[in-house]
Amino acid sequence: MKICPLCHTKFEDSAEFCPNCKAQLEDCEEVKKEEQKRVPRSFWIALFGTFAFIGGMILLYKVVYGALM
Repeated sequence: MKICPLCHTKFEDSAEFCPNCKAQLEDCEEVKKEEQKRVPRSFWIALFGTFAFIGGMILLYKVVYGALM
């Protein structure tokens, strides 16, 4: 099964044109590689930022709570 690089419609391996958008299907091998993309860098930055924020809030809580005792 192949996927159209333009509209991402799945179709039979024997098709030469996409049944949905009528695009010529020469470079479907590249689409398979694109499907196996790694997680975007922005995700890792957001994840790190979230953990840094939570860690900072815990540290701030300990400093403020520790000062009151």
